[in-house]
Amino acid sequence: MPLPEKRWFRISDVAKRWEIPPSDVEDYALDELLQLSVFVVDLRAEAGICERDDHRHHHILEDMPILNGPQPLCRATLLSIFRDGLAEVGGFRTERPGGYLRVASHVPPVLVRRDDLIVTREERDRFERVHGGGTSHQTTIDTWHNDDFTSVRVDNEWHSFGPKQAAVLRLLKAAAETDNPWRDGKRLLDEAGATTMRLIDLFKRKPAWRRLVLADGKGRYRLSPEFLSPERRRIRLFRKSGPGGAGRRDVGVDRRAA
Repeated sequence: MPLPEKRWFRISDVAKRWEIPPSDVEDYALDELLQLSVFVVDLRAEAGICERDDHRHHHILEDMPILNGPQPLCRATLLSIFRDGLAEVGGFRTERPGGYLRVASHVPPVLVRRDDLIVTREERDRFERVHGGGTSHQTTIDTWHNDDFTSVRVDNEWHSFGPKQAAVLRLLKAAAETDNPWRDGKRLLDEAGATTMRLIDLFKRKPAWRRLVLADGKGRYRLSPEFLSPERRRIRLFRKSGPGGAGRRDVGVDRRAA
């Protein structure tokens, strides 16, 4: 009988579909070309926005959701998992610029092992659309912007950007071609001649910018590696596998306070 399509897949499933080693799937994740997640059940969390002034970060709590299902992991978390075999996770990735999503303060961190990592069906399909289908012969994006970045292609759709927005994108593209792709947001605004105080305000009417630009949560930004040439995407990794810690809390269990 016909079975429902799965909503997520193990790394080994995706590697088999693409006819590549599982380590290549991990590399794509660390290059931020592919998003890996972990499945959680009834996990209490805190969500909000992190604002930075000249002295420190201020976390503004906006919601306390209970998370169920796949939750995207941050790059630093994935690096720890690939090196050590597991990691304690206290927060998850969010696409909202300046936003945060973390495990509630009264809840223990989530223990995530290598075998717990999954790829959602939506993320698998997005990767295949962008990079040429479910084979090992991945293609790169060809022409994706005009000369001055006032027109940029994102997910096969062209988007227009104003002069100051385009200036920021040009600066980020130039930085991406160096060994230090991250740039301070205030400096970007200053060099682009913008009068706004935050990058999010400059691009607030252009939601496509969130696919183009990544934030580190500390006021710095970079062009998404997805839009770079293959030689700029690759990074070298040194991995070591480690056994799971005995007696530590696994993912997917109820962590609500008693």
